[in-house]
Amino acid sequence: MTKHASLEDKKIIELFQQRIEHAITETKIKYGNIFFAVAFRILRNNLDSEECENDTYLGIWNTIPPQIPENFKAYSLRITRNLALKKLDYNHAQKRDTDRTLSYDSAADELAALSAENCPVSTESELTECINEFLHNLSPGNRKIFLLRYWYLSHVKEIMEECHMTKGQVESSLFRMRKKLKKHLIERGFYDE
Repeated sequence: MTKHASLEDKKIIELFQQRIEHAITETKIKYGNIFFAVAFRILRNNLDSEECENDTYLGIWNTIPPQIPENFKAYSLRITRNLALKKLDYNHAQKRDTDRTLSYDSAADELAALSAENCPVSTESELTECINEFLHNLSPGNRKIFLLRYWYLSHVKEIMEECHMTKGQVESSLFRMRKKLKKHLIERGFYDE
């Protein structure tokens, strides 16, 4: 059995721009498992995660064109993550699922001091570039911890297991990185003290 070679992202974007439905198939082959994994990390439910994965394809189809993402994978994962967070909010309103919601709320609270309310008006792309610069300057280990907590909304316990660290090590790393991010945002004019 031969494995299907996936297309380059640029070619997949071209298929979306030409409105060729095969773009969805190619996206599923290349990124379907990742979309599901991102949604599952947030939702902890197979059916909801599958729904988010499928809705991601529709979201991509509906936005390319007019959007032409520079980084197709990041663009698509952002759609998946936003869909999963919306589903989490919906599920929380329906079921009051406190375990996952507490994780989401506490992660949001941890970064509340760095929220857009405290940032002067700027474009989203400038802020994204600033945060990407911050992440690029972190060590690979710290970048992984930061993304697990604030992108994938992982519990501290999950990060401990994934990174083979103690609770204190994870919490102190997150604390130091939040301070560094705040300083970075202040230096770049995105945050007023």
